[in-house]
Amino acid sequence: MDKEQKKEFKLNIIKFIIWCILLTLCRWYLQNHPAERISVFSGFEVLWQKVEVIRNNRFGANGDLLESKYSMEKYYKELLNIAENNPCMTTDQLTDLENTYQNLQKENKATLNDTLPEYTKQAYIFEAMVQDKSCNE
Repeated sequence: MDKEQKKEFKLNIIKFIIWCILLTLCRWYLQNHPAERISVFSGFEVLWQKVEVIRNNRFGANGDLLESKYSMEKYYKELLNIAENNPCMTTDQLTDLENTYQNLQKENKATLNDTLPEYTKQAYIFEAMVQDKSCNE
């Protein structure tokens, strides 16, 4: 190795060490701050969903249906967050909402066309339950 290559090699080692230190600090920060971890990883999840929708539109069929499924999952997740803070929701109602959300996530693409309207109907029923404040009166 000549003098220039040795110098470049040493600089690359220093850059690698700095990169490892920064990566370790980022990992430590994300482990100690769950809200940040959720926001970072949810961004990757949304990106993956967009890629899957585009791929289905390009090579398969029903990319719009898949996009509706992901939108419905997001809606159910918001309902779950609201329901957990609602004192009027019973444990059974909350469990039913969680189970429906998990079933929607596991739903097969082949049967999605038949089952998505049912999930939409259930979402409106759950929304009415979540927004019902009659127990406070």
